[in-house]
Amino acid sequence: MDTNITNIILRILTSEASKKEKIILKEWMDKDPDNQRKYEAIRSYWTEQNYDLCKDKIFNNVKRRISEDKRQKISKRLKKSKAIDYYKMWLKVASSIVIISIFSAYLFQTEISARVNTSDRKQIITKKNPFGQKSTIYLSDGSIVNLNSGSSVSYLKGFNKDKRQIELSGEAYFEVAQDVNRPFIVVAHGVTTTALGTMFNVNAYSKNEVIVSLSEGKVQIEVHNEHEGFQDQYLVAGEQLAYNNDLKTLKRGLFNPKTNAWKDGVLFFENASQKEVFEALELWYGFSFLISEPFEDEWRINASYDNQNLDWILGSLGYIQGFDFEILDKKVVVKNG
Repeated sequence: MDTNITNIILRILTSEASKKEKIILKEWMDKDPDNQRKYEAIRSYWTEQNYDLCKDKIFNNVKRRISEDKRQKISKRLKKSKAIDYYKMWLKVASSIVIISIFSAYLFQTEISARVNTSDRKQIITKKNPFGQKSTIYLSDGSIVNLNSGSSVSYLKGFNKDKRQIELSGEAYFEVAQDVNRPFIVVAHGVTTTALGTMFNVNAYSKNEVIVSLSEGKVQIEVHNEHEGFQDQYLVAGEQLAYNNDLKTLKRGLFNPKTNAWKDGVLFFENASQKEVFEALELWYGFSFLISEPFEDEWRINASYDNQNLDWILGSLGYIQGFDFEILDKKVVVKNG
């Protein structure tokens, strides 16, 4: 791992990172999903080992671990230096020792895991739905994943001993079996949602925006905010959080439960534009749409369709909005007026 990244992670863990450093780390994680996993593993190890983020406690913890003889040698060297703040220099040494021990332990565990569980690590399961097809996945821990069309999930067979992690592209509704010793983690475009036992929906069709909606229980969401850097958000039942990857902004509030009714075959529109309606129909039924000519007026729709076929929905919309349509193989031609 790059030394610069290592130092930035240390500063993140000790709440000393600058805004620029937080952005650098975010960019590094976005480059490769494995980088995201490395950061999460190190952060988790830091927490599990109870390394306090308080500077005073880090200093004292490490000071106790160093023998008196070595401590005196270090102290003499520091006192001979031109450093004005002896305490800060001690803290720097202490922090360095702590982070070295953390990374050493992490790398050691990773190497051992690679040797012992080589066969398991290769058993990554990927489930993918084409447009127009949904599926239900029953996981080994008892959790259920309702996977929407045009979506995919990847996860390690049997999961790890300490966590249950899934990578998502698209949209899925998760019904999580409770396991206090193994949090359930969903990673989608840099947004990490963690739960122990709950029901929530993650919409990550767009790389620019990830929307998490919580039906039951409580979840923790880790995101990167432009002004505050990495931060944890907590949702309770009925709340929704939308994170914009481009702007690094958050928007949270309540949501309509019908939004997640897609898993039961209900297509729900709430103040949806023409573009949003046709895009949803493309995804839902697997048909491509061609608008023969632009609509003169913009219209919006509030409606829900319970397991209706495409022809019925288009007939209903066409009657209300005044357009005709023609279905040719897997293509729909919309004729305005």
